[in-house]
Amino acid sequence: MRSFTIKSLLIPLLTRPRVAQVVKWTVYLALIVNFGVYASDDWMAYHSALAPGAPWADTFEMFATTIDMAAWLGLVFLFELETYALSDEAFEGWVTKAIHVVRIACYIGIGYAAYGYTVSTLDYYDFVEVDGVTDLCQIADQGRSLQLDVIAYEPVTVDNCASFSASAPFFKAAGEMSVIDAPTLDHSINLGWVDVANATVWLIVVFLIEIEIRLQSADRFGSRALRPVRILKTIFYGELIINAIIWGSTSYPIYAWDAFLWIFGFWAIELNLAEWEQERTQELAAAAH
Repeated sequence: MRSFTIKSLLIPLLTRPRVAQVVKWTVYLALIVNFGVYASDDWMAYHSALAPGAPWADTFEMFATTIDMAAWLGLVFLFELETYALSDEAFEGWVTKAIHVVRIACYIGIGYAAYGYTVSTLDYYDFVEVDGVTDLCQIADQGRSLQLDVIAYEPVTVDNCASFSASAPFFKAAGEMSVIDAPTLDHSINLGWVDVANATVWLIVVFLIEIEIRLQSADRFGSRALRPVRILKTIFYGELIINAIIWGSTSYPIYAWDAFLWIFGFWAIELNLAEWEQERTQELAAAAH
């Protein structure tokens, strides 16, 4: 009895190659648009949360998502080149070296982003209560914002300060201008750990993809390592889907949308791997006769 894997799910698409390619490139285009949305969100959060002259480390931390997205797009591009766009003969000389350099840069960016998610989540534990503030109208028109959730910030003004449902006590991090109430702080911590877990699982998934690419490049389709690699990938993809459902069920549809887009983006790479294996095994079988 064959184990269920992502490969077994996607293989039927190989019978409709044109449809498969349209779906794949539509997903890639959506990922690029999605990158622009997150970069814009980081830019707005940077202007809302950090005070002028904040340390560079804090600035980089605020743009962890943008860095993460750029690195992941680069990695998808590399995997597309390796598993579909370039022939085996193309991997010589400067091409191989360039791919290695870009891959290292992407993994540095991904690793930094995972670090950024971890630091951001741990930073919530260092928030301190804002002394003497029992009502948001006390800090109105001071260039300060209220953090509404893990994404949204709203400037506190005389016109809107009485309309917020947030209540004291309020908390803030050192060096930041925004404040947050206790329920939102707890919510942000919980979702922060989902971010950390998600980033960690993705690192494991791409490590397993790297192993599969190396095995297939060596024509080791019958390797004992290949089957457990595919089973583990399927399990971890399941964890990524669970994370997407968590975001969707906690009123973060954009996070759920983003998570499913990246899953589909890497399933496009999985489809490339399946097609590559199918073509190569046919070539080897023909050569053996």
